Amino acid sequence: MYSELTKMEGKRIVIRTFGYFDIFVDGETIPFSCKKAKELLALLVDRRGGFVTTGDAISYLWEDECTEKRIKDKFRKVVKELRGTLNAYGIERVLHRVNQESRIRTEHVECDLYDYLEDEEKHKKLFKGVYMTNYSWAENTLGTLLNQKEQWGI
Repeated sequence: MYSELTKMEGKRIVIRTFGYFDIFVDGETIPFSCKKAKELLALLVDRRGGFVTTGDAISYLWEDECTEKRIKDKFRKVVKELRGTLNAYGIERVLHRVNQESRIRTEHVECDLYDYLEDEEKHKKLFKGVYMTNYSWAENTLGTLLNQKEQWGI
């Protein structure tokens, strides 16, 4: 899927979720200086355009830490890093934030997960049983994908 808006911006944004998570702009991998910024983007991609609250994002990204004030400060820095990285590649429009909630604008990107879920018959070879292996919270979606794959007899 290649959206009209992405064409107008002149950027081809491709997200890979099967295997390790990565994002590419015009074929170039975007490097992240902040691992948590990349993980936040991965979480938003996993939620397929649904809004993620600050509290939910914090609980996924820092599941073992409990000092709320310190974590909120860290989260603000992560969001700033993510915005800066996306801005540096001219794709800041993929991130949408409203009232302490964030989402990815799915219409701006090509994504193996989205393609697979949209038309499993056409894209069934994309998923080989591995999903965002860099993140433990992705195991929930992996379980769902494996169940679907089994039901589809793939």
